[in-house]
Amino acid sequence: MALRKHFNPKHIPLMLMLSLAACQSPVVKKYPYLIKVRIEGCSEGTGIGRLFRPKALGLDLLDSAKLEQGQLVFRGVVEHPGIYDVFCHCGNKVTSNLNVYLPADSVEVTVTPGANLRPDIYQPAGLGPVGIGAYLLNARLFSTAPQQREVASYLITRDSIWNKYFLDRNRLKAKMDAAIGLGNKPEIDRWADSTRHVQEQFPAYLAAASELYIRRHPRSEIGIFALLDAGNDAATSKRLAPYYRAMPAAWQNSFFGKAAAERLHVTAATQAK
Repeated sequence: MALRKHFNPKHIPLMLMLSLAACQSPVVKKYPYLIKVRIEGCSEGTGIGRLFRPKALGLDLLDSAKLEQGQLVFRGVVEHPGIYDVFCHCGNKVTSNLNVYLPADSVEVTVTPGANLRPDIYQPAGLGPVGIGAYLLNARLFSTAPQQREVASYLITRDSIWNKYFLDRNRLKAKMDAAIGLGNKPEIDRWADSTRHVQEQFPAYLAAASELYIRRHPRSEIGIFALLDAGNDAATSKRLAPYYRAMPAAWQNSFFGKAAAERLHVTAATQAK
């Protein structure tokens, strides 16, 4: 009787609206991850790491860690499956940039600063003050996410072509230096122009790496990362936009897919309809 006394039929529409709104509220799924990184030779308290989520331009900081008991530990959740960046520092020196697929129940990494684990790709000298190299240069990474193997495959493709850029540039510069030594003005101008052309074409080398990977692995979701990893200049956008449009709508409409669309200045699938 007490319930009937306080019940007002006028409240029924409001209750229905609230119930419908609750049913329609999107449920954001969260995916747990665990990343453990050891930096060999790094003293306790001097090592730090930061976990970032890439976006169209730049990075969003998600997590940070200090070296404790010999390792950096990142533990949390992400809302969007994809490739995230972990930057590891020992003191003021960046020791490695890890491209990690998340979610993953367990990612274990050992970084060896100064190592060259892939001498077939990474040349020991002559590559400028920064050089090149993904984490494959100086880190061993194990992940429970099977997609991590595809990440490594892309990085090998990219770094091989990136390495070719430095070798091409240095080869032409050596010819120019030889011409300077001989005082041959026409040859100096010739090789100077060629060297400058290669330097200006650096974005094309990166675009070539992304294109090559996607053509070889058209069904790999890591292709979205390959697009995000390329430049955002007009020539790159024109070259890679067709590969984005050929991807499944689900990939295009993912968080990272939309970021790639923005980076390449193309329209996402849902917006195109």
